[in-house]
Amino acid sequence: MSLTMNRSAFPPDEMLWTAREVATYLRASISWVYKAAERGELPCIRLGAMLRFNPSAILAWLGDRAVASGSTIIRLPDRSSSK
Repeated sequence: MSLTMNRSAFPPDEMLWTAREVATYLRASISWVYKAAERGELPCIRLGAMLRFNPSAILAWLGDRAVASGSTIIRLPDRSSSK
């Protein structure tokens, strides 16, 4: 019996992000995301040769960096739910 997963079956905050999705969210280059993850600076999950990222861990990492620098993170409203 094979088990397939449809990404749309999960709420966005519960899916693991790809390096491209993290780069888009952080407005950084994909190469920076890979390098930061390989250096252990950016929390990631290794699945064989692939890297995946827990959105909650990325948000916590970003929050920790903002606190350390004295900045404040403001979450933008979700535009997909607007009419």
